[in-house]
This record gives sequence, C-alpha cells and structure tokens, in this order.
Amino acid sequence: MLARLAVFLAALSLASAAGPAPEGKVSPNLLLITLDTTRADHIGCYGAKGAATPILDGLAERGARFEEAHAHVPLTLPSHATILTGDLPSTLNLRVNGMKLKGGVETLATILKVKGYWTGAFVSAVVLERERGLARGFDVYDDRPTLPPRTGGPPEERPADETTQAALSAMAKATGPFFLWVHYYDPHYEYRPPEPYASKFAKAPYDGEIAYMDASIGKLLEGLRAQGRLADTLVVIVGDHGEGLGEHGEKQHGVFLYEYAMHVPLIMEWEGHIKGRTVVPDVVGLCDIAPTALDLMGIPGPKVDGKSLKALIGGSQAKASPLYMESYHGYFTYGWAPLRGIMDGPWKYVDAPRPELYAWREGEEKNQYTPNAPQVASAKKALSAFPAADAGERAEMEKFLKDPSNQETLKQLMSLGYISGSGTRPDAPGLLDPKDAIGIEAELAQAQELTSAGQVDKGAQILLSVLKRNPQNVPALSMLGMAYLNQGKNQEAKVCFLEQVKLKPQMDSGHLNLGTAYKRLGDAALAEKEYRAALALNPRMAEALSSLANLLLSQGRLDEARAVVSPAVAAGVESADLYLLLGILEAKAGNTERARFGFAKCLSLDPRRHEAAANLGRIAYQLGKTDEAIQYFERASRIAPRNASYLATLGSLYLNGKNDQAKALQYFQRALSADPYGPDAKNLQDMIRGLQAAAGS
Repeated sequence: MLARLAVFLAALSLASAAGPAPEGKVSPNLLLITLDTTRADHIGCYGAKGAATPILDGLAERGARFEEAHAHVPLTLPSHATILTGDLPSTLNLRVNGMKLKGGVETLATILKVKGYWTGAFVSAVVLERERGLARGFDVYDDRPTLPPRTGGPPEERPADETTQAALSAMAKATGPFFLWVHYYDPHYEYRPPEPYASKFAKAPYDGEIAYMDASIGKLLEGLRAQGRLADTLVVIVGDHGEGLGEHGEKQHGVFLYEYAMHVPLIMEWEGHIKGRTVVPDVVGLCDIAPTALDLMGIPGPKVDGKSLKALIGGSQAKASPLYMESYHGYFTYGWAPLRGIMDGPWKYVDAPRPELYAWREGEEKNQYTPNAPQVASAKKALSAFPAADAGERAEMEKFLKDPSNQETLKQLMSLGYISGSGTRPDAPGLLDPKDAIGIEAELAQAQELTSAGQVDKGAQILLSVLKRNPQNVPALSMLGMAYLNQGKNQEAKVCFLEQVKLKPQMDSGHLNLGTAYKRLGDAALAEKEYRAALALNPRMAEALSSLANLLLSQGRLDEARAVVSPAVAAGVESADLYLLLGILEAKAGNTERARFGFAKCLSLDPRRHEAAANLGRIAYQLGKTDEAIQYFERASRIAPRNASYLATLGSLYLNGKNDQAKALQYFQRALSADPYGPDAKNLQDMIRGLQAAAGS
C-alpha cells in the first residue's frame, strides 16, 4: 500500500512540474500578434470605413485601443527587435533589415522563459529568420517560409492560415503558462490575397490581405479558445510599420517617416484586467510594448528605452515625451541621405538635407519648416539625445554583409526590396534627399519589369538615367550589369560590376557577377580571383562554388575542382549544379557509384536537369542495364526534346540493346530533324536509309 502511495505521489509531483503553476502562483499568459506592413488607417476600429476587420475591431471593443501608436523605424526586423526588447533601434544598433540582435540583450522570451513559461514564435517571413537573433529564449521558433515570390526563387514568406495552423499545432502540446508570438506578413508587397478576398478586394488587394489576415487571427483565437488556452491571457496586437501605397511617391515603405509608414495599430485585450472600449489618445511607441506587457503581468523587467503604459490604460495622465524615429534604409540601399525625426506634441520634425516640419495631425502635405521656428530648435535639442549612426555603429550595420552566414539571407532580402547598398558616410555632403530621389525606386521597378520581359535595351536606358543622377545606387549598377550580361555585352557588364565591387566590396554577388564577366571575356585568371573573393565572403555560396569548379574543370584541373565541390557537398550545400559537378568529377575518376549518387541527387533537387538524367543513362548502359538506360535517356529527351544526341543515343539503345528497329528508326529520324546539319547528320542519314531498306525487304 505504501509503495502504491509513493508511486501515486511521484506521478502527482511530475504532473505538477509539467502542468500549470500551483494555485496562488498562477501566471498570466501572453499572446503577442504582430501585423507586418499594416497601416492603422486601414483598420475598421481606426476609422477605415471599407475595412473588413471584425476580429481586430472586436478586440478593440473588448480592450484598449491606442489611438496614436507609432513605429520608430519603418522596417520589419528593427521594429520587431524594439517590440521584443523595449529598446530603440539606435540603442540596439539594429537599424536595417538583415542585421542581427546583439548578444546580451534581454527579450520578452528570455525574461518569461526564466519565469517558467513555455515560449513559442511563429514568424512568416525570411526577414525574421532565426539567424537574426530574435529566436533566443524561445522553446520553438518556427520560421519556415513556404511561399516564393511571383518572380520565382526560394520561399520567403508564409500565408497567414499556415502560420496560424503551425502555432495551434504547437500550442496543443505546450504546457504551463505560455508566451506565444505569432507574426503575420500578408499585407507586405506583393499583395496576393487568396479567395474570396482576391475577388472582393480586386481594386484594393492590400486591404484584401488585411482582411485575410484578420480572419486568420480569428481562427487563431478560436483555436486557442477551443484548447482552453485563452483564459487569463493578455493579448497584444501591434503593427510593425505601415505602407506607402504611393503617398509621397513611396510605393512600399522603408524610406520615409510619414504617418502612413509610422502610425500603426496597437490593441491590448485582457478580460477582467483591461476595461473594454478604452481609447488611449497619447502618442506611444513600439518600445513601450515590452515594458507594458511585463508590468501588466506583474513581472519585473530590465530598464529599457520604453515605458509602461499601464497607467494610461487605466485612464491616468502621463507626462508626454518626444518620440524618436529614423530610417537608414534609403542610405544603405541607394546611398541617399538618412532620415531622423522627432514627434513632440503636435509637431513632427524630420532632419534631412531639406528639413521638414509638420503639424502631423493635420496632414503632411505642407512643410512648415523655417530655420528659426521655435519648434525646430526644441526638436533639434530632443533629437540630440538619440545617437545617430556614428562610425562604430555604421561598421556594426555593415558587419552582417561580411558574415558568410548572412549571404543567402541577403539574396532573399534583396528580392523583398531590402537591398544593402552604398557604403558612403551618412553625414557625407551632397547625399540625395530622399524626397528628391524617391522616384528612382519606381524607375528601378520599371527597369526590372522591362528586362524580365525581354526589353533589355529599354530597361538599360532607365538604369543609365538613374546612375547619372545617383551614381552610388548599387542596385542599379547590379541590375544594369546583369542586363548587359544577358545581352552578351560583357565589357559593359564588367564596368558595372567593377563599380559595384568598389562601392560594396563585401557583397558576394558583385564578385560572382564580375567573375562571370571576366570568364566570358576570356580572362580565366581574373574570373577565378573574383569567384574566390565571393567564396571568401560566403564559403557556402552555391553559384560561386559551381562557377569556380566549372572553370577549374574546363582547364583540366580536376583535383582542384574536386577540392571545391566535395567539401561543399559534405558541408550540406544543397545545389543541383554542385551535385552535377560531383557526378562528372567522380565519373572521370572512375567512381561509378559516387557519380551515380551525384547525378541522382542533382535530379532530385532539380527534376529539369536533363544532363543528370542523361549521365545516369550512360552509367546504366555501362552497367549493362539497357532498360534503365532507355528510361533515363527518354526522361532527358522529354526535358530537352531538341537534343539530337539524346535522341540518337535512344535510337542506338533500341537498335543494339532491344533489337527494336522500328523504335530505333523513329529516334534516328527525330535526331536528324533536331539537328539536320550537325556533325552526326551523315551517320544518321545512313542509319535511317539502312533501317528503311531492311523494313522494306
């Protein structure tokens, strides 16, 4: 009996350790939902009449809505770092996308994890992948994108419903108090809401994305409620920044500090703790979210830039303080002047080559700046309390470009519009004012569309015009260089990539493309130098690895080529090009099984690689497996139907391996049709005549 009682008590003890906290020590849960690229004025509870946001509106009805919540920077990663830490981008030295949260900084996840919370994050875009440093403190950090851009390429984002389902699946297994962060990316460009939102919002796809996201939030809340996880849960919903939608010439976001980019929704709901229909009119910042959440939950946190808004939620007055904002995106992307600003009461001041001053509640169309305005003097004094990017911080901001582990991310960020650009000093004289340069973004987009559509000359003319006005525009140089490469204008391409490498020597893609230009110009030594430079920056860069190995292979330097390919494959670099090269090198070395592995892996990574299928066919033939050889060559010929060599090989296989003269004749005729004047044309003609004569006899 005592033994049975001991077992029962042990089981009870284990259950208590894994389950909710003991009575009297119940910890409230925290659900943080971040809305990427979501303008406050496109949400119903913020006055948008055409919005379809019943879930967000309902949360505001049951909780507190902050009328004037503002981002400090109009970019995803810095904003989320601020949300999770309570510190400003200027304090964190994390001012642009693609950087990394420095070590030693506490976040909501690290603080709550120590308190015994289960912590889970489910993010929907590559911009917030775990390598950016926000994963610390999370038991689960799910950052698996599934949706590629319309222009092709690797997956970069995840639709809201998939993110919701992933979060609910993990929560079903979580125990104890929880901190769940769910990030929705859908309103970010490209706007492609699913049905029925695509049809309903055909003329306003951005609003369709918000409506779809709102519905997905409803599914998340419904699912958590069904799991019994919403009781005693503080729900915080906040946008990270807004979207331009063409205002002030900005199609998306990142460059300007206008209200469309900085004014975001912020709603907090906690049944029994936050009074419904509460509206907080004060100007607050994203840095205030972490200290507010911890204060409401009764959990002490570190001293940070932000302040708790608990008193404001309760209806008390608080002393207003200036709100800092900045954007270095235009500077790092295009070499334009950075922007820094202050919101102080009714005024917003933006420090730029042509400074701006707005009574922002009345709109931002009329610049009221005059050098002697008292608001300007006070704003400049307030702005001086926040550090600009000095030399040390600029070095920190660019460090990520030199880190090989960041290069694949950088490529994905480029396709999302987050491109690191000029290395010019931000305080250098003569930098373009973004107000004067913003039209260049549209020109770059137009040039990209034209070149993608095959109108390379027209695209190149636009890019040349851009570079005449903005010679430090690295994206324009890169695009123009690629346009020239595609046209076979290799000398012109070389000039573009040389300038790109001069401006951004730490960008691996510049060295790669310069190497390709040199290779096409017949300068193998300089091509090899640039490929190796790219690999020095990014040892896992698949394109540089395969380009260098191909160059070495073409020179007969097989051992050196193998020394490039084999370690990369062993390190797990997934590239169809590399595995094709592995197969070729191993085949030349007589390692049949290893060669077959390389070709098969290549074909699994890229089913359209007909060379791999053909090589597998050759190996099968050498092993006496005629049927298998035929299958592989037929697959290769389906992918490349005009390849005369594949067709002729199939003819020979059917003739000599299967004694099927009719099939052989068909393939020989197709081979001759594919290449009637090729080197094998005479032999094919003889074979066809012989088979036709045999068939007629």
